[in-house]
Amino acid sequence: MVLASMFACTKPKGYGNLNVNIGYSINGKILITDSLCYHNEAGNEFMITEIQWFISRLEFQNEQGQWIASDKTFYIDTNIPESQTLRIDSLPLGKYTKLRFTFGLDESDNRSGRFSDPPEANMFWPEPLGGGYHYMKLNGKFVNADDQLAPLNIHLGFCQQPNHFTVELPIDLTIAENAENQLDLVMVIDNWFRSPNLIDFNEWGSAIMQNQAAQQALKENGNDVFVTQNAKNQNDMAIKKEDILKGFNDFMQKAAPKPHFWRWENTKERIRRI
Repeated sequence: MVLASMFACTKPKGYGNLNVNIGYSINGKILITDSLCYHNEAGNEFMITEIQWFISRLEFQNEQGQWIASDKTFYIDTNIPESQTLRIDSLPLGKYTKLRFTFGLDESDNRSGRFSDPPEANMFWPEPLGGGYHYMKLNGKFVNADDQLAPLNIHLGFCQQPNHFTVELPIDLTIAENAENQLDLVMVIDNWFRSPNLIDFNEWGSAIMQNQAAQQALKENGNDVFVTQNAKNQNDMAIKKEDILKGFNDFMQKAAPKPHFWRWENTKERIRRI
């Protein structure tokens, strides 16, 4: 059921609007772009310069278990502040308990030529690789095995198969009439590189568009990349753990005979062997 086809041109009585505010966190803190200040669990030192991505087919489940769907596709870009707010018009008033959406574009939405104007058009996926559009461009730089700064281009899309996935999250949302209804949706960036697949940028090099194994690993890691405002409290323990590990790694790295020698992951292994 598509909202655009459900309602007339004027907003009916008994409906409200919703702003979904997009945010980004890494290591339990707000993302800082263009700063070489991050490490992943594989020991890669890196920065993020920009994140550009699509989110589509948002659905909201009400207390009665019904899903209210929107057919809108949103392009989100850290370089475009206004793209960080997704406007959902004419949601029926009441309480909602779940949010569901597609990360990227599914087969029916991922059609070459669909977007004629930038910035969406700039997300095209080359025709020889399958056509359509990138689901996400996460761009930056990392310190490679030769201690050189190298491009970091985490580009997700259609490789040998579709790599979009569905995200479903608990929410505690009430849509009220004539109110500024808000919901925060946060991308936890470090979770892209953590679990169940440990991501080492040196293993893949600087590009993965033709590497289905890399695409699949990131798709699987996307299982816990997104949280809502109401789900943040569930991550408090994980955030505290990140702060402790970061403090340990920062302190021990000062005494390291070589980069990352005393990182927590390495220390755990040495303790196990003892």
